[in-house]
Amino acid sequence: MTEPDHIRLLVCKDCKTIEPLPDYTGDPEHDHLLTYLVKPHRTNGEEHIGVLARVEAKDWNDPRIQREISRQLVKDFGGETGLGSEFYNTRDTFREDAMSCFKQHHRNPDCNDYKSDSKRLTPGTAQARKEAGMPAYRSEHDRWLCEFCPVHSLVTTKKYNEAMKKGKL
Repeated sequence: MTEPDHIRLLVCKDCKTIEPLPDYTGDPEHDHLLTYLVKPHRTNGEEHIGVLARVEAKDWNDPRIQREISRQLVKDFGGETGLGSEFYNTRDTFREDAMSCFKQHHRNPDCNDYKSDSKRLTPGTAQARKEAGMPAYRSEHDRWLCEFCPVHSLVTTKKYNEAMKKGKL
């Protein structure tokens, strides 16, 4: 089966959501999936304000282009919800980078780079801190790219199981 050329995006201004759904160019009266998906978009019996956008499937499947499409839809059609698109874009970038690393290390659950200094996520303020005479950034709340990698769950599960065996939990 071939991949579809286009998909539709159901954008609800009231819920502040974007829902992808399969393309449909037939009679709107027979678009049963859309009818079903629109039903929950009501508050106190009042229909929400929404729009249906049609985009190329290959663009929506590319995370970077998808972020830009979403950003443009939010800009054109209404505000954001949750933590904002910049947070989710950053998180998605970390996930993409972690998956690249995961593939590079041949999906090894015993990754020798796990939480190494090279995987530590730090703000890009090194030069400004140096010019201000401040020490290099370090925090007890540091985060690592590894925390966005599938290996992280394997490592934490292994540590948990070892602690259970030793009776430390």
